Amino acid sequence: MHTETHTETEPRDEWAARNAAYAAAHPVPHPSRVLALALATPVVVLLVTVGWYLVSLDAELGDAASAAHQDLVARHVFGTLGGLGCLTAGWLTPRGSRAAWLRTAFALTSVPVVPAALFAGT
Repeated sequence: MHTETHTETEPRDEWAARNAAYAAAHPVPHPSRVLALALATPVVVLLVTVGWYLVSLDAELGDAASAAHQDLVARHVFGTLGGLGCLTAGWLTPRGSRAAWLRTAFALTSVPVVPAALFAGT
């Protein structure tokens, strides 16, 4: 059995031109367009987690069937959906579009939505 490996090397100028064309077709986004979302995502997840701990603590200390506890659960579900919805909308906004500023707006909105909804009825 004879295995012959035949490799052709691409000339350096062709390789450089191919890489330059790929880089032009797939630009790297500006860090500022991703930075706000990258910082907001763990904050929102932390706020949602702390909120659920508060809801479970309220159920342990009080009556889980009370109207006040059910109202707290409903407010936190609303805050969770709002915070995660804003993050999702921000991450799904195209980076290269003219509306890229919406990514930052969604990121900044997602953080206060969770505590605002949680403490709205207190």
